[in-house]
Parts: sequence; C-alpha cells; structure tokens
Amino acid sequence: MTGLSLALANLKPGTGKTTSAVWLAHIFAEAGNNVLLVDADPSGSALEWSDISAMYPRLTPPEAVFPFRIVALPSRELHRRVPAIAQAYDVVIIDAPQLEDHAGIARSALRYADEILIPCAPTPIEINRTTPVRDEIADIETIRDRPARTAVLLNRSIARAHSTADAREALEGIGYDVLDTAVPRLEVYAQSFGMPIRRTGRDVWRRVACDLIERSVPAVRCDHDCAAAVQGRRIANSLVPHGGGPPPNHTAAAARGATSGACGPVRTG
Repeated sequence: MTGLSLALANLKPGTGKTTSAVWLAHIFAEAGNNVLLVDADPSGSALEWSDISAMYPRLTPPEAVFPFRIVALPSRELHRRVPAIAQAYDVVIIDAPQLEDHAGIARSALRYADEILIPCAPTPIEINRTTPVRDEIADIETIRDRPARTAVLLNRSIARAHSTADAREALEGIGYDVLDTAVPRLEVYAQSFGMPIRRTGRDVWRRVACDLIERSVPAVRCDHDCAAAVQGRRIANSLVPHGGGPPPNHTAAAARGATSGACGPVRTG
C-alpha cells in the first residue's frame, strides 16, 4: 500500500517541479523504498532526464540508471489510472505539468495526491503565482474523497539572505504551510538535469523528505487508514541515517518525530 503520494504543482514551468520530483525520488529510493515517479508533463522532462542519465559516459549503467520506476502518464484520467499502477509502491511522486497550459492533467494529479507541494522561489512574483494553484486545489477539494495536505517548498534560496525569511513570513501570512527546509540556489541542483544524481547535495533533500513524512504520519487516522499509518511510519524510519541519528540540521524535526512518528525511531507494535 502506498504510504506517501505527492504531486509537485505550479502555475508556470521552470519553477523546480521536475528537479524536486527527481531528487526526492532518489532520496526515498536510496532509503530502501519502492518508488514510482509519474511523469505527467507532456514535455516528458523527468523521463528524458532518466534516459540521458542512463547514457552518462563516466559511470557504469548500474550507477547511472535511476533506482526507481518512471512512467509517462500525461492524462486527464491520471487520478483513475495511477491507483492500479501504484499498489506495489511505497512512495508515488507525480511531476505535474504547469496549470496554465495543461490544467486538465494538473487537476487530475491534484485529485490523486495526498500531499501537494508547490515549489516557489523567494520572490514576490513567484509568491503571487501560488494563488491560482491554491484556488485550483480548493476547487478540487469538493470532488476529492478526503482533503489533501498542501505546502510550499522554498527553493533557489540564497544563503543568509533576508529574502527567504521574508518569503516564508509572507506565505505563512496568507495561510500556507511552508516546509521547514528551504532548498538553496546551488549549481549542483541547477545543472543536474540529464545527470546521474550524485551524493553531493542529497542532505538537503533528505531534510525535505523528512519534512514531508513528518506532515503525513500525524495526519493519518486509524480505522480505514491504519495500513497507511504503518506504511508512513516505515517510510519515516527508512529515512533515518544508518547511525540512528537525525539528518544533519534536523534536530528539531527528530525531536518532534519521537512523538509524531516522523524522522525518528518509531515503535509500531
């Protein structure tokens, strides 16, 4: 049973949806989870990235090939078709297309995912562009089986710049949840398309993954959601480094995880 279903969504292209989807898929797969990445964008960027990476000349195929399955599904029926495909996967990540050009496909992705993540640079124009996405999510809520969780992922942030803190404050002021971890503006991410995902730069995405799991496990209710709760806690435990301690700079999340079942050792029995 799928423990986490996540859609990356935004109004415009070029906001970091594919980059976020591919890096997160690697992090969850590296932790031992069975991951499905759904490329729902008609441009097929995630699938193209995987194909180019597999031919990278400096690595042998096992090192260059993505360690998870990718399927191309740019369909308005995605929310009906994915459940049958996703049954065997722990984590499902959907790289949704931009809403302004492919609203039908993007809305279908929003109908399926339990967590909707909006990548956003800390600039006024990108903050303003989150509003149509939130409006679409609110509209979709009326036809979903249960409410989705929505959060903003600040990306392309400049270290020690006021813009990141100002953007977080502005987004929270208009009612968004903002993940604790902000992804910095680094060449290792900006130039990663078509390349195998190297070790450098993974710690940030581990913290993003922990933020997501931390949100998902407490939200799961028992009765019909019991299996999802157990699966969510298993995924949370898989992200703990082999030493048993929290990921770097994630001490607060680990402390919360001791009671919530995220990013720390959890007893499910």
